[in-house]
Amino acid sequence: MINKAPNLPYALEDIIEVISPIVNLIATQQKYTNIGIIGTRKTISSGMFNEALSLLNGNLQITARATPLLVPLIEDGFLEENVLFPVFDRYFKGFQNCQLLIPACTHYPIIYQQIESYFDNKLKVLHTPKIIAESVEAMLEQKGLLSTTKNNEDDYHLSDVTDEFLREAELFLGKKVHFNRTLV
Repeated sequence: MINKAPNLPYALEDIIEVISPIVNLIATQQKYTNIGIIGTRKTISSGMFNEALSLLNGNLQITARATPLLVPLIEDGFLEENVLFPVFDRYFKGFQNCQLLIPACTHYPIIYQQIESYFDNKLKVLHTPKIIAESVEAMLEQKGLLSTTKNNEDDYHLSDVTDEFLREAELFLGKKVHFNRTLV
């Protein structure tokens, strides 16, 4: 059996995609049966989440909607409720009965609190980065690659550092950061 695709520096089983960990968690739980999904047009139109969830748990009621304006609003720092809530009014029609929301976009963790506030905290927003990070940690541990060194400082290396990237990184990380430029 070949476990490495030609010309790839890694084995295919070493790739962790971001859908399965989320789908496996949601499909096996029984607390939430009415699930909302928001994401980019491409993610939602692909139907990946809907199909995978339905295959594992046919009892789930799923409402999915593309929410393309949220990404540029987040990137430009428009995070205030008076800006987001009118957009939510349009995007969240039909989500009133949802108990849990899957934010299927890497930008959306920035606005989890605003989404829950919009729904008067009656809807839970799934913390997808935590679920994915736990899957990565489990894979690294299983392969004996998990570092046991405790270091309280993060070290970031990029091939190119722009002012826009620095601004967005600080928005996502919630702190000032220093990036080291590394030539590829």
